[in-house]
Amino acid sequence: MSLLCCVGPRESAGRSTLEDDGPPPSPQHWAERFFNVQKSDLAGLPLSATASMATLGAYYYLQPLGDTLALSMGLEFTPYVTIGNMCLILVLNPIYAAIVRKLPVESVMRVCFRAVSAMLLGFAVLFATLPNVKWLSFAFAVYVGTISLFTTTTLNARLASLHSKSEAKRVYGIIAAGSQTGQLSSSLTAPFLFSRLGNLVVIAAAVLYECAVRLIACRSRVKSSTELAPPAAADASSEEVTKLKDKEVDKVDEEAPPRTGCQRFGDVLYSAFGGFVILASSPFLRAITGHTLLITFLVSGVWYERAAAVSAVFASDAERYDFFSTLNAVVGVLTLLVQTFAFSHVLKHLGFHGTLLAEPVALLVGLTIAIVHPGLLSIAVLDGMRKVLHYSLVKPTKEGLYAALPRDVVFIAKPLLDTLVYRTGSLIGAAYFTAAMKGGLSARARQYLLFGVTLVWAANSFWLGILAERHQREQEKQKDAEEKDMI
Repeated sequence: MSLLCCVGPRESAGRSTLEDDGPPPSPQHWAERFFNVQKSDLAGLPLSATASMATLGAYYYLQPLGDTLALSMGLEFTPYVTIGNMCLILVLNPIYAAIVRKLPVESVMRVCFRAVSAMLLGFAVLFATLPNVKWLSFAFAVYVGTISLFTTTTLNARLASLHSKSEAKRVYGIIAAGSQTGQLSSSLTAPFLFSRLGNLVVIAAAVLYECAVRLIACRSRVKSSTELAPPAAADASSEEVTKLKDKEVDKVDEEAPPRTGCQRFGDVLYSAFGGFVILASSPFLRAITGHTLLITFLVSGVWYERAAAVSAVFASDAERYDFFSTLNAVVGVLTLLVQTFAFSHVLKHLGFHGTLLAEPVALLVGLTIAIVHPGLLSIAVLDGMRKVLHYSLVKPTKEGLYAALPRDVVFIAKPLLDTLVYRTGSLIGAAYFTAAMKGGLSARARQYLLFGVTLVWAANSFWLGILAERHQREQEKQKDAEEKDMI
């Protein structure tokens, strides 16, 4: 009897537990928990991540081709590619700023990406009709080095308009992982496509840019469908709601007084130079500008060291293309792993200043290895290690610094920083490399110089992180004060 009493309640308790558990969690539930997102994020997140994957995938079909064609002219001509980038950016930046200010937000990416694709198809025709022409190789290398900056900053601006700040904290890591997946996929397939298509691989890049445009258009419709429609169009489709908003904007524009010639001239000046004024307006923005100049100088220096090593080891374009693509593939795999599994933990424990220091420290270690054991392998390790930490930790962290900054900083100053200031650092690096070659400076001496500049960059990165954390604390205090006022 006592045995039955002991067994009975246990069976009853077991049945009760099973009945209270309910149905097993759905795949959507596990996705929300695993990726730390909300249910509202899941509809548009795959589109944003895939668009980012297509954009970076297109570039990584073009980048090794641009490097290969630049080297085909001879190593002594490669600095002129950087100078060409700078000149083209000087021409395009005020045009881009004016277009961004005039066009609706929804149209900027479509116009920019399709113009880029049209130029790529034009290069495809020229490659087919004029093979092995040096001026064409130079023009393409300059074009790729320039448009990659504008396509990236355009995509980031469009994503910022589609995601709120709270959403960005949840989904930007996954979007960045999508970018790395695009880089990895293109790096793995690029050698095969290049062996079949040759320089016509640019057509594949144009197709991917068009895919990105269509994916973002779909993402925009998802956002429109989740927002509350105005009462007059409550039953309308998302496209009808968009048209209604456009009509309202047009009506406001029609009612606005016509702008005078001085005002229009002021708009032109602001498009060309307003970003410089903004970047110089605070210690935080000046630190970001210095960070960009230093990193681009160092990246340029490392690129030329790698180019010299590759030219000495590999003789044919096919071997060089395969090396660049393989290195990109290795970097892509490692970046994706670090980004997916370590980024949030590193940022949590090290903060902004510690995370921003990761790349300078890696570069110092890599330069030490290259100085002690010179050769292609050490340069590949140096370049690869720097890229992994840059794309997995430093770049997402730096992009996060803009999250709470004013609109003019994000849409006017940041594109200027990502294009003109970025290439200015590269131009300084190109000038340094040219002078070093003409002066007969040895590889070890050049690497010692890069080591010294990296120390300066490490100090700048630490200071920038301190300013970012200070700015974050001020925001938190302001938010707490506003909440108290509401109570």
